[in-house]
Order: sequence, then structure tokens, then C-alpha cells
Amino acid sequence: MRMASILSRYARWLHGRWPAGTVERLPEVDERYRSNVPGLYITGDLTGVPLLKFSSDSGARAVTDIVADSSFQPAKGPGLDLVIIGAGVSGMAAALAARDAGLSFEILEGTEPFSTVVNFPKGKQIFAYPRDMVPAGTLQFTEQVKEPLVAELKAQTLGRGIEPRIVRADRVDRF
Repeated sequence: MRMASILSRYARWLHGRWPAGTVERLPEVDERYRSNVPGLYITGDLTGVPLLKFSSDSGARAVTDIVADSSFQPAKGPGLDLVIIGAGVSGMAAALAARDAGLSFEILEGTEPFSTVVNFPKGKQIFAYPRDMVPAGTLQFTEQVKEPLVAELKAQTLGRGIEPRIVRADRVDRF
């Protein structure tokens, strides 16, 4: 019972009294990464699990779910089937899955591809846990140090023609 009390106190501090202010609430998502907004999927770190393999897995699985949904109709003409916000591990895994599924898509990224990993300290060890997990999709990890890992991620995405548009997305409107 003592551990529950400690965790409860920490959660109250983290969400209301820590020096930087409040922590943003995570969006509501179900087990298939669908949000409470129809047609909007939330993957990657925003699901509350900031691990590379889970991020990659969630991006690829969300696209698989979109394609399998009987209400999904591919765009005809110049429209897009999918807009991916964020060119991190999850977004780039989603882009690879979208390309493999023959979808038309665009990736919007505010800074640079894989910016969170790129901004880790030089030589940082990055462990892809759980070690025995193989994420859905084609984005996979073997490297465990920042620089080779970034090179590996870029080779699998940018090196294969997956290019985000550098632009900041401030909101999502349904039309």
C-alpha cells in the first residue's frame, strides 16, 4: 500500500506542482490507436509508452488498421489517403506501411526527421526494449548507440524515398 501512496503523490506533483508547470494530458486512444475523434489515430510517444519498438509498432499497426477498416475509401484523384504528423520513429514507420499499402500520404514534421533521437547526447546508448519484440512493419532496429541508430533509421526511411515536409502542424481539422 505504501508504494501506491508514493506513486499517487508523485502523480499529483508531476501533473500540477513540478517547476515547469503542468504536464499535458495524453489523448484518449484505444488498443488499435484510434482516438476519440473519428479518423484520427494517435501513435508513438503520445500513447504513453516512449520506447522505440512500441513507437514503430504502433505507427505500422495504425496504418494496417486504417486499410482494413471497411469505411476507409482510398482517395481518388489528387487527394491524400493519409496525413502523418511527426517524422519520428512512429510517423516514419507509418509512412513505410502506407507506402507498402499503396496509399497516398504526406508527412508533416516541425523540425527534422527523428529529431528526438537526433538530439540525444553524442554517443548515448539506446536500448530497443523489449529485446525479443519484433515491431510490425519494415522499420527495424539493430544499433544501440545514437549515431549508428540515427543512420540506420534514416537509411530505412529517407534513403528509401520517405521524405517529410518540414512544417509545423498546430491543429487538426476534419473536412
